[in-house]
Amino acid sequence: MNNIDLNLFKTFYVVASYNSFTKASEKLFVSQPAVTQSIKKLEEQLNVELFKRTSTGICLTNAGEIVYYYAEQLCNIVEANKNLIDIIKKNEIETINVGLPTHIGTFYFIKFLEKFNAKYPNVRINIVNKMSDEMLRMLEKRELDIVIDTDIYNYDSKIIKTYKILKLEGCFVCNEKYKDVSNKIISPNELNNYPLILPGKTTSNRKIIDLSFKKRNVVLQPLIEANSSSISKEIIKRGIGIGWMIKEFINDELEQGKLFEVKVDVEQVLTPVSIAYNIKYNTEAVTEFINIFKKEN
Repeated sequence: MNNIDLNLFKTFYVVASYNSFTKASEKLFVSQPAVTQSIKKLEEQLNVELFKRTSTGICLTNAGEIVYYYAEQLCNIVEANKNLIDIIKKNEIETINVGLPTHIGTFYFIKFLEKFNAKYPNVRINIVNKMSDEMLRMLEKRELDIVIDTDIYNYDSKIIKTYKILKLEGCFVCNEKYKDVSNKIISPNELNNYPLILPGKTTSNRKIIDLSFKKRNVVLQPLIEANSSSISKEIIKRGIGIGWMIKEFINDELEQGKLFEVKVDVEQVLTPVSIAYNIKYNTEAVTEFINIFKKEN
């Protein structure tokens, strides 16, 4: 009884349901001889007689009654499985995994997500926040579909493509404790007289800041280095020192008077933001997601 064709059970079930080979062939859209052959083959495999002829047609044998019970269960399961697959296909929910730091997601990402969601309401978005290098490695492994960050524009990979989408303005800020400093433009050297909060040395933001000050022959000496913009902001808000932040990330605090911009006599610090994606593996939804950013920038 190994490797029995399930279609034989389906044919048997239809024949038994109608008590007719002719009606079964019409229902199954096959010839009557083909139906007869299927029943004969199933009987041979089960080694039992399934139908007996009567004066009015055919009816099930005792063995046929037992087989009919299980054939009915089997056909119901197959039909239910087919219906389930159809439902899944019609309502299939795709997930896009996006690598995204908080300081970009808060003020920039949401408006694009809104546009995408309007077109693809059933596509789920899973946002992952890790270090840039780790997110790019995840992108290569297809654990992420897209990465949007400030430290990826020159990433060296044959399968990862990056596309610059904007530049973010950076500035130094402080809370009420150092408010007097915000009333004037200070020199790069003078900034070192205050406790400084800067991004970590290996971040692209820090490299751009250091380069800007190097042009003025100044090396900044930070009290605290933090890779998290959210942590840096809280440290600055508590008055521990003057810190560098992406301006868009603290616009609300500046407008509400909780933080104050400290103007320094150096070249404006602009941080490029790029979107990265794997050129080998992109669904329609991922491609559209990427195009939304490209169209707007």
